[in-house]
Amino acid sequence: MLDKNQVQLIESDVESARITLENLSHELVDHICCEVEEQMGNGKSFEEAYTLIKKETGILVLQKIQENTLYLIDKNYARMKTTLKITGNVSLALLGMGTVLKIFHWPGASPALLLGFVLLCFIFFPSAIYLNHKEFKAKGRTALNVSILIGGIVLMIGILFKVMHWPGASFLLFTGWSIVVGVFLPVLLFVKIREVSTTKEKVVYVLGVIALMIFEAATMFKMFHWPGATFLMVIGAELLMCFFLPMYTFIRLRESGKITGQFIFIITTSMYAIALTVLLSFATSSNVIGHFVNGASNSAKILSYFEKKNKQWTVSDSLHTKTDTLVLSIAEEADKVHQLIVSIKLNLVQTVDQVDEPTARMCISNPDQIVASSNYDAGNIVLLGSGGNGLATALKQALENFRKKAVQASSSNPGLSKNIETFLSTSPVQNETGSNTWEEANFRNKLLIGTIVNLSTIEKNVRIVETLTIEDIQHKTNSPKTL
Repeated sequence: MLDKNQVQLIESDVESARITLENLSHELVDHICCEVEEQMGNGKSFEEAYTLIKKETGILVLQKIQENTLYLIDKNYARMKTTLKITGNVSLALLGMGTVLKIFHWPGASPALLLGFVLLCFIFFPSAIYLNHKEFKAKGRTALNVSILIGGIVLMIGILFKVMHWPGASFLLFTGWSIVVGVFLPVLLFVKIREVSTTKEKVVYVLGVIALMIFEAATMFKMFHWPGATFLMVIGAELLMCFFLPMYTFIRLRESGKITGQFIFIITTSMYAIALTVLLSFATSSNVIGHFVNGASNSAKILSYFEKKNKQWTVSDSLHTKTDTLVLSIAEEADKVHQLIVSIKLNLVQTVDQVDEPTARMCISNPDQIVASSNYDAGNIVLLGSGGNGLATALKQALENFRKKAVQASSSNPGLSKNIETFLSTSPVQNETGSNTWEEANFRNKLLIGTIVNLSTIEKNVRIVETLTIEDIQHKTNSPKTL
């Protein structure tokens, strides 16, 4: 017969296999005890007998027994299990395909991503939570499941809205992250502390959850372009990779005596995810944004040159002649476009960075000072608006008015007129999928810094046309001015 301590050891091992069906748990303990007693009757010690039985009846076997039992007694469980397998594979395939199509700007990306996210959010994820609830019934698990169900779905919908550039993405992302970081992770820590018995394990789980909270908060800060994101991301990543993962690996190795393939996959995937997130964060700031910042700076220098040059034509001019009046008229129209573009830039920077006008003007002059330079939504909101009522419409109209006046002023010079039409074209833009309006092609789904570069390029073209037109007017009247 087995003594009390030996029976408790068997019960503990069965419990560690997460056998949560109470009757099944008792039956498995009784079965294992009988098998051990039979082996002990053949002359083996308890340790030898129990080691042999554990090899034949491991944790995976016990979990499979519970799964088969649930299949027999719970029809919903069986349906959910089948649904989980199908929707998991299909949603993963759709999201992967949609991502590839999105990267290469091929048609079909939006439907694939939308369907993939719908299956993931509303079928796969709830099914997974339901199965987890059925399999692991313990105190605190209900709050854990509810919080991750709500927070996870809201967060995934927010990601979908962000990818599709739909309004409301920021609110959904903030709400989802708040639930995950502020509710789910603290509840998870509470549940884990209750489940483990040693102080070392409790310390490891506390460290892991705190590190995960910091890292998730850093990801949210990075998404919203809030200050401190990089610092938090480095701290969270260091805690996870240098402290939690090694300590957690050591505990699991000591408990089981071996490392399974599944465990290696989990640890490796976690480290890759953390490392790639940090590296991609830095790469975006240093490479992509830097390229656009250089472009904006170069455009600003060229623009400044032409502004100074054009000013010399008009400062000393009087309104006594028809020629001078025409020159001033061209300059006034160019200034209108310039002022509109400056106001749009200020609107963009103030919208995303939430700063006052003087600070926004400083950021426009020094694009590397824009905090949210990688924001994708500002151009859609400010320039395109809803239903095409954004500022891009007013900018297009101002450009067409200026172009019309410049073409009229240079009507006797067909070559110049053609160049003006090219420089200030607002025609639809052809691409591999068809054509887009001028507004869509220049401002739809662009980085904020990219939108500012496009605006600076338009402004530069306006000043170039202004210079060429005024020079042509002066040349025709044989009254060139010294530059």
